[in-house]
Amino acid sequence: MTPETGSDDEHEDDEHEDDEHEDEDGNAIDEEVVSRAESRLVSHGVYVDEVTAGADTYRLTYESVAADDAHAIPHREVGRVINVFRDLHPDDWTGADIEATVMDLEGAELGEWHVEQEWLEKLHGGDLSEVEFSQRVIGTIETA
Repeated sequence: MTPETGSDDEHEDDEHEDDEHEDEDGNAIDEEVVSRAESRLVSHGVYVDEVTAGADTYRLTYESVAADDAHAIPHREVGRVINVFRDLHPDDWTGADIEATVMDLEGAELGEWHVEQEWLEKLHGGDLSEVEFSQRVIGTIETA
């Protein structure tokens, strides 16, 4: 019996494939995107501590080799992280919010940055240039 519905239907999750689960709001999330993002980011010196996906948001916490060396959040690395998420979706993907917390290799927080879904949608639709998009993202970097 499920507490939410009071029914004995334990097979509701059978409707979703093994690589999809639901977030706290009941929205399907793609575990494969999360897993593949983690794998690809390692090759860029980005060590993911945690990544979660909701209906419209990816949240990640990562340790950065480049940020550790520079004691700052490298702009190029932020772009690489965003591009990994873009590359893992079809060309017609309208985006999602991406919220990131950057740590040094000792686990101390260096800062945060984010991308708004609307910016990705405008970028993919040609209403925002790559330079304008990058400026918006870089403008969100907050150091700890």
